[in-house]
Amino acid sequence: MSHEQHHGTKELAAFIRDGMTKRTDQAFGDYFAGQNASCALGAAYEAMYRLPRDGGHPTRDLDWFFDCLDTVKACPGEGCKKKLFLAAILVHLNDDHRWTRDQIADWLEKNGNGSRPAAATPTDTAPPTRG
Repeated sequence: MSHEQHHGTKELAAFIRDGMTKRTDQAFGDYFAGQNASCALGAAYEAMYRLPRDGGHPTRDLDWFFDCLDTVKACPGEGCKKKLFLAAILVHLNDDHRWTRDQIADWLEKNGNGSRPAAATPTDTAPPTRG
């Protein structure tokens, strides 16, 4: 697979924003809640595919399409010292810090470059878990 087939953080932010137009409420603790709510990653997934209104769980193709999700980032939440894979950071910002999907997309656009830090190691290697 060539690098051009993958997308970085700016594209991820655009997909989150697009998915927000399809499910206008924000979900916490799950990718989708009911027929009108999604978390940040759920919104990105919603933009990738035409999903049934009752949701579902994103598959690993989200990680393939947005290979930046496997980069390690420090949590931008005030006073938070966690370093996690970007996918887990997005779940953490959404569920624990209660950032809006717009705030998450803004942060991705301003601070993400999609590069993989060579020496970075996550402080919590558990993948994000969802209901």
